[in-house]
Amino acid sequence: MDDELIRRIEAQLAEESERRAPPPEWPVLPDLPVGRYTDPELARLEADVLFRRTWVYAGHESELPEPGSYLVFDRTGAPILVVRGHDGVVRAFYNTCRHRNAPVVRGSCGTARRLVCTFHSWAYDLGGSLVAVPDEYAFAGLDRAERGLVPVRCETWLGFIFVNEDEAAMPLLDFLGPLAREITPEYAGQPLRIVHRRRLTLPCNWKVAVEAFLEVYHLRTVHPKTLAPYLDGKASAVALFPQGHSRMVTRAAVTEGGKAGHEGLPSMPTVSRLVRETSTSYLIFPNVITPLGHAGFPLLLAWPRGPESTDYEWIYFALDWGGGDPPAAWEQRLALFDSIMDEDMQNLEPMQRSLASAGARGIPLSWPERRIWHFDVHVDRAIGADRIPDGLRVPPLLDHLIEA
Repeated sequence: MDDELIRRIEAQLAEESERRAPPPEWPVLPDLPVGRYTDPELARLEADVLFRRTWVYAGHESELPEPGSYLVFDRTGAPILVVRGHDGVVRAFYNTCRHRNAPVVRGSCGTARRLVCTFHSWAYDLGGSLVAVPDEYAFAGLDRAERGLVPVRCETWLGFIFVNEDEAAMPLLDFLGPLAREITPEYAGQPLRIVHRRRLTLPCNWKVAVEAFLEVYHLRTVHPKTLAPYLDGKASAVALFPQGHSRMVTRAAVTEGGKAGHEGLPSMPTVSRLVRETSTSYLIFPNVITPLGHAGFPLLLAWPRGPESTDYEWIYFALDWGGGDPPAAWEQRLALFDSIMDEDMQNLEPMQRSLASAGARGIPLSWPERRIWHFDVHVDRAIGADRIPDGLRVPPLLDHLIEA
């Protein structure tokens, strides 16, 4: 981040720490409908439209270290093959042979010189072109050039691989907008690799899981011993960005070096003073939360399985440490991070049960919770507001607060 932006955020932190009422530009919002977390039709639209027509995280380039390395991404339904070509370029295709639609790779990851159908051995090169057909003479009029694997939009940013099944989608960097412009200088040129991964299935709507990380109003009640001593929940600066992204910076009681298990971790020279001295977290719409750090950072990902079920994972990226095991300090940091995440996870199932009760009449949101309203507005926009079931739409009442 540049110095001017840091000064502006620090001024906002000071202003928010003294706030005793919402600012004049804050409107009176209607309650957020509780049916957004239980309605089957909205859940279907989110899975079939939102997640298949939006840029979503599929993997990291470090998982594809050499030509022929591949992974299969199936979080949005159809299995998508992500593979590094002989030219080093990462591409994505539907994992679907053009003959009888069998997969062209098995398993979730691996390495292959060619992509060979598991049913009849039609073979494709790493660029998706059909290069071999057993008994090709038996197929009248077969044109190999027209029978390559069907591509899926695939672009990378800072080594993170995103896919989008919408052929007409805007480029990834245009979609990320100011979010990418802020985060890129923090980590450009820094080699990252996965140091920790954890997955679980949560009995809650995916939006419940995302929204749990869009405010620090819960800091003192959910994290009284782990985070509350280190962060000032009253001093939190929020920015709403186009396309549903957002940023939240929370003032720390101590600097990064003494903060919640960061002791002894290596430091990236590109990381700004703001990231070192605060808790700086972004929502990459629709489903990625990433709290930044000087030695690395996690991606927290929520994937819908149904109206009241979510696949949740967090993937922690660290500065590449070379060979052998990670530096010992990571063991302490990751154990503490998991314990903090467990504190959040314990709330989600009870919340989902309560959302389905007769006592759930609506959700009033405060000024510090405005990222939630912004997020839900863009869920509707991505689907098409006219398609949202009656009574569940969230009107765009905060567009005047969006920062370009």
